Amino acid sequence: MINNIKKLVSLLLTLVLCLGIVLPATALERSRNPLIDPQDVPHVETEDEFHNILLAGIDLGNYSGDWASGGKKVLDDCHTDMVMVVSINKTKGTVSLVSLPRDTFTYVPGVHGVYKLNAALNCAETAEEGIARTREAVTWLLGGVEIHNHFAVDMAALIKLVDAIGGVDFEMDMNYTGHSGIRYTKGMQHLDGVGVMDYVRARKNATVDHNDLGRTRRGRDMIMVIFETMKEKIKQDGITLIIDLISLLGSDEVNVLTDLSMPELLSLAETALSLGDMSELGSHVLSGEYKLALSEWNFTFTDQANRIAVLKEVYGIDAQELPYVSFAYTKWLMEVGFPSSRQINIARKIIEHAQAKTDLTEEQQTMLAEMETLYDAAVAAFDTAADTTSGTTDGEMAAARSKLRMLGEKLAFSMGFMQDVLWNSNALWFRDPLINEYTDIDWR
Repeated sequence: MINNIKKLVSLLLTLVLCLGIVLPATALERSRNPLIDPQDVPHVETEDEFHNILLAGIDLGNYSGDWASGGKKVLDDCHTDMVMVVSINKTKGTVSLVSLPRDTFTYVPGVHGVYKLNAALNCAETAEEGIARTREAVTWLLGGVEIHNHFAVDMAALIKLVDAIGGVDFEMDMNYTGHSGIRYTKGMQHLDGVGVMDYVRARKNATVDHNDLGRTRRGRDMIMVIFETMKEKIKQDGITLIIDLISLLGSDEVNVLTDLSMPELLSLAETALSLGDMSELGSHVLSGEYKLALSEWNFTFTDQANRIAVLKEVYGIDAQELPYVSFAYTKWLMEVGFPSSRQINIARKIIEHAQAKTDLTEEQQTMLAEMETLYDAAVAAFDTAADTTSGTTDGEMAAARSKLRMLGEKLAFSMGFMQDVLWNSNALWFRDPLINEYTDIDWR
């Protein structure tokens, strides 16, 4: 019976080849995992009407050391080391500030690989396009809540803005030496732009909470004080100060990335002026555990219960836990996930190359059909293993990967495609383009 089926298949393939008929390409199994199939972000509906603005601080400045993360000189190479969302609830007339730690372990929608949130800016050809990637990554972390606008500035802009409002009075929570070399003492201090920058950039040199979560908190606390000070100064100086500040941010002395127009900025300034005491502003953070993972990098692993609670309180949505962002999952990635996704992506390239050809032999057509089936099985096994994240080598995944590789090598060789297929790479996972789409990223 089996021999008769094989003969029938061979006859049909022979007829197809002789008559020049091209079989339609079989649709390959789609993965739920962004390492294989990067996902889009569906926006969620909220009962209240919101205007959500991404605020981002970019680590570019005419400084050395940690102020500029190693002295980066090109905007496209920099990170968003401060990420916040100002959420204006237009229905209730309230404002909330939601902070996201820069080292948050995340996926960047539409991009292969895993990244830190602060590197979403680098997952594009330009900083402007990178901001769009950052907005999508933040939307993903916020459970689909849409970001309507963005306002990103470099360090020079923050320093000049603070100096323009005459500095700020701030209750310092520690004694420490800033990256500028200035020594600060605990207690109430009047800080100029450099003093503010020293504080919000403090991490390893901080004597309190010297980690990413601590720096996130310091940035959030400082932004609220800057808002309050700016509001009081605008009340004193009126529209003149607003115009001066907007003119400063529009000058060539600073880098500003925003899609807000002048009328929109003025409208937001008016909204800020209408707020009461800044203590009424809701302040939240998508906090998590700060741990070393993926061999050598520190990440913040989002506390899912806290995240769900924050999204419920701020936006009134019932968010689901994010998949593929746990510490256990990173262990599985190193042992199984990264090598498996790499080989699945290689197999897809071979299949797509074969599907595009019109001169496949009968033997190649048979191999292609079998490989398509094996590919679907490998993707299904990968998704199952990724969902369980057991941290051990999954036997079914290993078997599916082995079969796919054996047939893939044979089919590729017969077509003269990818003669030296590197199923295993010596490159670090974040330098391997078949795992991480963007490999030239500073991971600090």
